[in-house]
Amino acid sequence: MALKIGRLEVGLRLLVSFISIAIAYGYLGSYLSKLLSSSNYSPSSGNHLVAGSLIALAIAGVFAIPQSLGGLLAAIAALGVVYWQSNLINSLITVAVCLLLYWLGFADLRYNPAPDKKLSIIEILATLVTVALTVAIAISMFQIPENRLASAAIGAIGASFTMIGKQIQYLELRPAANFIILGILSSSSLIIGFVIRAIFYTPKPSHFL
Repeated sequence: MALKIGRLEVGLRLLVSFISIAIAYGYLGSYLSKLLSSSNYSPSSGNHLVAGSLIALAIAGVFAIPQSLGGLLAAIAALGVVYWQSNLINSLITVAVCLLLYWLGFADLRYNPAPDKKLSIIEILATLVTVALTVAIAISMFQIPENRLASAAIGAIGASFTMIGKQIQYLELRPAANFIILGILSSSSLIIGFVIRAIFYTPKPSHFL
């Protein structure tokens, strides 16, 4: 099964990853709106610094995700956030969703391990950004009332971040095209999440942690 957009054919696994990333950035945009609209917001509150950092991290993630080798680390970090912010039951939900996606063939990717290969500076930075972005998104998603729904979504996002880099490579597009696709997907989702929360949100005090 595949979705064809012009000359681009997106398989089911990659489509699931794209949807998960869209959800992730949508929630991040929603949280940014909440952060900037909170009743205790002021230039001295620190919220604008957090918001600026999250926006910079979201932008960096567009370039980092396709090159990152730290997807598994990101998934583990996301699980840690779920356990920290919630409880063991919700952590198990996160793990179950991750494993379910793998069981459905999500992880059927042809890796060519190269144990002697050293990581480049770009790969190391991309890995750090991917892990940081995953943690930020996981924390943002726990701002919604339903923790179990957030836990399931975080599981899907963690799985997607683990595999998206290799999946995008299989499209065999130019690197610039990969960044454009992710950039359009993430920015539009971020804006939609921000606007929806801005319309329906009643300002209340908000902090990132």
